[in-house]
Amino acid sequence: MARYSREQRERAVGLYERYGHSAADVIRELGYPSRGALRIWYRDWLEERRTGIPSGRGERYSRYTDEQRHAAVEHYLTHGRRLSRTMRQLGYPSHEVLAAWTGRAGARGARDRTRPGGGQGQAHGGGALGRRWRDIT
Repeated sequence: MARYSREQRERAVGLYERYGHSAADVIRELGYPSRGALRIWYRDWLEERRTGIPSGRGERYSRYTDEQRHAAVEHYLTHGRRLSRTMRQLGYPSHEVLAAWTGRAGARGARDRTRPGGGQGQAHGGGALGRRWRDIT
């Protein structure tokens, strides 16, 4: 599901009001959101206006605290720079999340270059596509 900034939501709701509650016109002009999302945003906007309390919708939810992120990256850096070892020892996060935190995005399917005999990364033909290409040539 796409996430939209508060400014994008406010712009869409403003147009929704200006166009006489025509979701089709708003979507035609902006290219987003869906009719259902626009109705929800409009209800949130009405509620904010009524109560004066801003909606929390659309705020980024972080599953992990900054301390957990720091601990995972620290463990990765001090224990052999192996994603799988860090995930196994700490019990979190997923491979993709840890790879992003450590700057190894796209590392899924690629072997760790820091290990002895670490194979080719995806940039050099690692992963399923690279294996198929090597088998053909």
